[in-house]
Amino acid sequence: MTDESVQQTAPRPAAVSRVAGNWELIRPLRLRNFRLLWVGSVISMVGSNLTMIAFPWLVLKLTGDPLAMGVVLAVSGVPRAVFMIFGGALTDRFSARTVMLWSTWVRMIALLLLAALVYTEVVNMWMVYTVSFVFGVVDAFAWPASSALMPKLVPPELLPPANALLQGFSQLSVMLGPVLAGVLIAMFSTGAGDRADLPGLALVFFLDGLGFVVAGVCIWLIRSDRDQATATSSFGRLFHAIAQGFVHMWQDLPVRIMVLVFSVFALFFRGPYMVGIPVLCDQRFDEGALAFGMISSAFGLGALVGIVAAGSLRRPPERWYGRLLLADLLVLGGGLFVYAQADSLYLVMVTAAVGGLLDGYMMILLISWLQARIASHLMGRVMSVIMFFNSGLAPISYGLSGALIRISLDGVFMAAGGILVALAVVGFLVPTTRTLALR
Repeated sequence: MTDESVQQTAPRPAAVSRVAGNWELIRPLRLRNFRLLWVGSVISMVGSNLTMIAFPWLVLKLTGDPLAMGVVLAVSGVPRAVFMIFGGALTDRFSARTVMLWSTWVRMIALLLLAALVYTEVVNMWMVYTVSFVFGVVDAFAWPASSALMPKLVPPELLPPANALLQGFSQLSVMLGPVLAGVLIAMFSTGAGDRADLPGLALVFFLDGLGFVVAGVCIWLIRSDRDQATATSSFGRLFHAIAQGFVHMWQDLPVRIMVLVFSVFALFFRGPYMVGIPVLCDQRFDEGALAFGMISSAFGLGALVGIVAAGSLRRPPERWYGRLLLADLLVLGGGLFVYAQADSLYLVMVTAAVGGLLDGYMMILLISWLQARIASHLMGRVMSVIMFFNSGLAPISYGLSGALIRISLDGVFMAAGGILVALAVVGFLVPTTRTLALR
């Protein structure tokens, strides 16, 4: 489909503004290219969330050592952070669709090969480390490419509902995928012993691999004249291209402020929440792992409601984005105070749901705003820089939180919450931050 046909198919801004309620949420599905991206993404999301349970379970069954799982996460997380900057530059050079297509095929091959190794019971840990490393590298290229492809398929006025459709189903897959994986592993278990679950694990990896086959076909069928390579530099100038992404991000004051807030979030919320909540459930609630699942589902449900709201309701004026972003930081920081003191599981669940709601709402608004604001020829590089600060700092937060939680879980919650609340209050007092420098 050409750029002209996309514009003809897409509703005009005036028409979009007359659409009421939830109907705007489904309007992007009228675009053929977006439908293909959406179908492929949803199928791959479900498969990926099956693997999120199967992969750590495989490691535990092979080693019986939780530390091995930490090593596997590091083997995946470090190359993801390191190569993400290069992923954005290569996305601009070869087109987002091309990078997504190759990354999908690589994932497919890795998963189908892993499924065969697990089914034949010849799998061992060096193979698992290899697959984990491959996925970390591939994610570093796929994530910026995915963000860069969306604005090439959807007109700016439909970016919020389009992102909401993708992120909403992503949240559903996070809530449902792990349950389905557990059922499949249990159904195909063959008796007792550490190797009893291997047939079920092999099935999960195989289904995920098939999902990437479908996703790859969908991406291959996408046709858009707007998704063309725009970077003309040689590989020798790759670092120059990456530097352009950093420079563009830094010179755009609203984007720079947003990245700084993302960095604060990554350092002071991700680790305390992701590492602290499981420890909290283990130490304080009799439900243990069930409590962890209930809190995670509450956050996911809140995020889903926020995502749908962002895709369905009229967007607030851009000058309010800074206030909303700081409010999100304030609510998440205040939630850490609640986690430190609450003895009620339901209070923790409600707190998580409220934080998830505001976080999901802001995620859609900000992603759509960035996709509409950043120049097309710089989209991959700038988005990769933003993702680096938002996700690349997370391993540091995980490590520090894990070490400090050994001293005091409540102390980590209180200190991180205090930092987030204090920075949010300071942000509200500074007009430039409060408005994201938007007038």
